[in-house]
Amino acid sequence: MNEPVFPEVPPTLGVYAVEELVVTSAFSRVFRGRDRLLGRPVAIKVFTLSEAKEERLPYDRDEWRRRFVAEARLLAQIDHPNVIRVDALGYLADGTPYMVMPWYVANLRREIGRDANDPDRAAALPEPERPRSLTPDRTRSVIRQLCLGLAALHARNLVHRDVKPTNLLLTARENGDVRLCDLGFARRPGGGAASRAGVWIGTPNYCAPEQREDASRVTDRADIYAVGVLAYRLLTGALPVGAFAPVGHAGFDQIIRGAMAPRPADRPTAVELAAQLHRLQP
Repeated sequence: MNEPVFPEVPPTLGVYAVEELVVTSAFSRVFRGRDRLLGRPVAIKVFTLSEAKEERLPYDRDEWRRRFVAEARLLAQIDHPNVIRVDALGYLADGTPYMVMPWYVANLRREIGRDANDPDRAAALPEPERPRSLTPDRTRSVIRQLCLGLAALHARNLVHRDVKPTNLLLTARENGDVRLCDLGFARRPGGGAASRAGVWIGTPNYCAPEQREDASRVTDRADIYAVGVLAYRLLTGALPVGAFAPVGHAGFDQIIRGAMAPRPADRPTAVELAAQLHRLQP
């Protein structure tokens, strides 16, 4: 099988030096770089989409490119401590867009490992990647910061649609503050191109029931369902598959049940959930 050919990224992009490729996702590559004038590290995210991956994604290449540029412009306008900011948008020589963001040393997966409910699969993972839980106090902090970041998006009628551990960046390797990132799947006011039939939008383990049925019609409460799933995952080290099992903390049990209510209208808003977490005694 031929390797995909990606656009060549030069060693410098304006004031930014490109140092190392660190992550390749379905539709982007992220490089660690450096602002040569200010001397600070940056993340340079370059739009990248191979033909093989395009067939398995909900949008075609032109729509992904449009969404990439729209995401950069949107994040450049949001000034919130729990949402990643974009400092620059540019284009490679062939017209491929890229965005420049602050560099963060980790995402939430570093603290909690991978999702793996199967004990055999979990045991087969390297020790640093095995599923782990967090303390109630740390869980409350992470989830509350996430809710505040989501509230900033929801205030602009945006629905993230892909809340999960890898989309929560951390300002430090341990107990860092949260920065919500990656709006590639976000539902924006006015909609956009229709997704391909039968192709997922979001991450199945964190998707609300209504998002599984029709992601184009979801409201902000779909994000709240994912927050409930994540809270359960942080407290137990497992995903809430099948019947809901209490997490062993009365306050969190109530919060998670409310966030994961089957009917979207029965779930709290992000602001209401953040307030509940503020009042919660860990």
